Amino acid sequence: MLKVFIDDYNAAERVKDELSRLLFTPPVFLCIGSDRVTGDSLGPIIGQLLQTSAPVYGDLSQPVTALNLVSVERQIRLNHPDRQIVAVDSAVGAPSDIGSIRVFAGGLKAGEAMGKNLPEVGDISVTATVCAKSAKALSCVRLGLVYNLARRISDALKSCCREKYSAELRIRNSFGDVYEI
Repeated sequence: MLKVFIDDYNAAERVKDELSRLLFTPPVFLCIGSDRVTGDSLGPIIGQLLQTSAPVYGDLSQPVTALNLVSVERQIRLNHPDRQIVAVDSAVGAPSDIGSIRVFAGGLKAGEAMGKNLPEVGDISVTATVCAKSAKALSCVRLGLVYNLARRISDALKSCCREKYSAELRIRNSFGDVYEI
């Protein structure tokens, strides 16, 4: 497991390297969270920033939350059976962990801070600790922290996709044109 802090000069590079080490197929990103709670908006913001990098489920216009998480993961497994799912979510942790990014093999359990009992999702997980204490603190998180974490993480994920899977991750725009990232 990699743990790096946002203010680490090489944070994005280290996140990219760890993700590259764990990925064996082109990824599908499952970005979890709600844009209605600042501290929980990390996933949808990252999803928005990743739109042209790989298949993305969960962004600001169509968030993946506790209400639809199980059905969305099922849909991903059906639509992309040969790809690894990279689950992305915000986390609550110790005060000393605020601003940390974690990348690890295996799924994550979304909603634990809120007392939800959801199944583990994803093959690889990327989390960022946005606040300490309880889930109630998620609404008091500064948007600047969440956005800076989201930019750093999305830059690393895009870079990894570009370096490792540019030929496999061809994007078709709404006009039917295909272009590579």
